[in-house]
Amino acid sequence: MSSNLSGTIGSLLTVALMTSGGGASHNWALGSHGYGVAQVQADLGVLGFDPGPVKGIVTKRLWQSANQYIAIRGLTRGASLSSRLAATMAHMGTIPQDATGPLRLAMLAVQDDLKTVGLYQGALDGRWSKALSRAVIAFQRHTGQSPTGTLTAPTLRAMAHWTAVAVTARRHWRYQAQPQDTYSELAWAADLPYSGFVAANGGGTPLKAGQVIRWVAATPKPSPAPSGTVPRSHPPSQPSTPLSTGVLANLDPVSDLVVLNPSGPVAAALVAAERQAGARIDLSISGQWALTHLPLVKQLAALGNEIAVNGYSGANLNQLPAWGVNQELKWAVHAVESETGSAPSFLFTAEKPDSAAVQAAGQQNLTALWAALTVGNAGGIRQTTAAVEMALIRHPNQAVMITAPVDWAMLFKQLASRHFVFETLGQIWASH
Repeated sequence: MSSNLSGTIGSLLTVALMTSGGGASHNWALGSHGYGVAQVQADLGVLGFDPGPVKGIVTKRLWQSANQYIAIRGLTRGASLSSRLAATMAHMGTIPQDATGPLRLAMLAVQDDLKTVGLYQGALDGRWSKALSRAVIAFQRHTGQSPTGTLTAPTLRAMAHWTAVAVTARRHWRYQAQPQDTYSELAWAADLPYSGFVAANGGGTPLKAGQVIRWVAATPKPSPAPSGTVPRSHPPSQPSTPLSTGVLANLDPVSDLVVLNPSGPVAAALVAAERQAGARIDLSISGQWALTHLPLVKQLAALGNEIAVNGYSGANLNQLPAWGVNQELKWAVHAVESETGSAPSFLFTAEKPDSAAVQAAGQQNLTALWAALTVGNAGGIRQTTAAVEMALIRHPNQAVMITAPVDWAMLFKQLASRHFVFETLGQIWASH
């Protein structure tokens, strides 16, 4: 790369950051990061310039793809790269299903983008498939577009934008709302419960372009007492802080907690404790559990808990033939989707699934994950609660599974005192 061209790229990329949702200009040295970087990566990707997976970090590969784009488009010094990329995308047309050459690279970027936002778990091969078609349709529905399954320019622009937003939210980087953003789409991209996300970002006031977004979910304020009643007074106490809010809310999450097929009373207690503490954890359930705990599975999903599956009957998938694993996961996905309205994204098991289970999971658009540690009954509820707390603290950025009852209120209180923030299975998958 010539020094003159390097200077041109540096100028253009700096301007791109100044005009992006990052809200500030940065020096685009290797290793620099932020929303502006993620947006340029995502745009170049769907245009077929192969900048690599969208990570929001400046790499040599990103510089090379920007170099290629500028050489082809003939940009002038001082122009806005982000606006030029947007203009190019507006006129790029539709990516055909039998894409070849640079468009094959664009198809690969589409697959990777959809995987980033949790809608695609198939192969990253740049080829069209039924799984990719379903993921595109799901994305179009999430973003308010007509669900045609076609990779049109508007779909690709939206895909690049929301992929960049998802990466920004995951890293808790600074972001300012764009004119096309909505609370619901931002909450979806950030994988945060809608009501808590809105409460943390203005409490229901209209979203404004340029508004700085907080990548947290607060507990909504309680409704006022009905008129004519006098609220009961309580002795003063220390204010409770939801696990995902407060001074340390923007620290990286610590680890993920997954509950395996909880009993009805345990699940009901979890719902009550989550509403009180503002915490959200993950569950791994069987299809039969979903069908026999209908009110609870709907409440847990509505609160924003990630619902993964471990099969249909609860049998060990590693001990079943391939056809049996396929049937277990097919039925489990159908059961959870029919009851919650959303298809699960993950197969989550206590032990590492074998190759047959991983292959079957991919066929059902599931990503296979497993527990780093499983905590069972430690001698009583209080002892098990303490054991779970220690397991979460000592296994950062990993998934801890529990199979025994705990005191949810005590667990959330103890973790809040440590400024602990729960990760999700999506974050665990993205960080490995």
